[in-house]
Amino acid sequence: MGISKKVAIVDVSHCVACGVCLTVCPKGAVSIDRGCNSVVNEQLCVGCGKCEKHCPAGAITTKWRV
Repeated sequence: MGISKKVAIVDVSHCVACGVCLTVCPKGAVSIDRGCNSVVNEQLCVGCGKCEKHCPAGAITTKWRV
């Protein structure tokens, strides 16, 4: 399977490191960096948008890969 056409992006200025994205990501592509904000592993992300949909802070969006 190749890399997806979309990827999740975290706006660290809005992320509150609540961890919701970790629980909904089907591929385990999201982690919390030093307890401060979420980080997406672009190699694992399939761009499904579940993290974006469930983020209570609105800090995650999915974008087309460039």
